[in-house]
This record gives sequence, structure tokens and C-alpha cells, in this order.
Amino acid sequence: MTEADIIEQMVEYQNILLLGVSVFFTVISAYVVAVWAFLRDAGFGLRAFSFFFLTLIVAFLVRVAYGSQQIHDGFVATLVEIDAATGLSPTGDAALNNAVTGLDEVIQQSMFFAVIVVYIALFFLTFFTRSTLKKA
Repeated sequence: MTEADIIEQMVEYQNILLLGVSVFFTVISAYVVAVWAFLRDAGFGLRAFSFFFLTLIVAFLVRVAYGSQQIHDGFVATLVEIDAATGLSPTGDAALNNAVTGLDEVIQQSMFFAVIVVYIALFFLTFFTRSTLKKA
């Protein structure tokens, strides 16, 4: 692959990353509405099934994100090889700089931490909302 091909794929990776974030927020928003509208009065079985289904969706999204991260790391490694062999253009330097300075890793870790925090919060909302939320 040429440097131009890699940069193009890295930009596409960012688009996929943002799409994944939007899917995550959509799923979480819909689940919060379901907790508020339906699950707060539901029995334990329905709550457990709903949370299990949410767990499957979150696990799928995390696995897709992990796979995308591995591909991104491959792109970065290829940019390092091209840089060592022939040098990079300013665009290639900028793309490589994000990985070298740790910015990409900070973003990945922040997203992973956010998923964990949201997942724990949804666990408590799912199983403990009946006593805390009252119908209007």
C-alpha cells in the first residue's frame, strides 16, 4: 500500500469510529427510554432478558471496535515502515504523530472507559429503578 492509500483508509477508519459511537449512543438512548417507560414496572425476568440483550449488543460493538483498532494499528505500523524507507509527506507525519504521541491510545482508552461506566450505570438503572422511579 502507498502512503496515500493508508491515509485514505485511516480517514475512513475515523468515519467508521464515529458511526460506531453514534450507534452506541442510539442503543443506549433507546435502552434508557425503555427502562423509564417499560422496564421500571417489569418483572425480574424481563429486566434480565433486556439487560442480556443489551450486553450482547455492547459486546458486539466492543468487538468491532477492537477489530478496527487492530487494523488501525496495522496502518500505523505501515506508516512507520514507509517513514523509515522513504519518508512521509506532511499528512503522513500528522497521521503518524497521533499514534506516536499517544493521542490515538487516549481516545481508545477513553471510549473503553465510557462504555464500562455506561454499562454499570445501565445495570443499576435496569435492576434498581422500580424503587427509585415513580410513575407520574
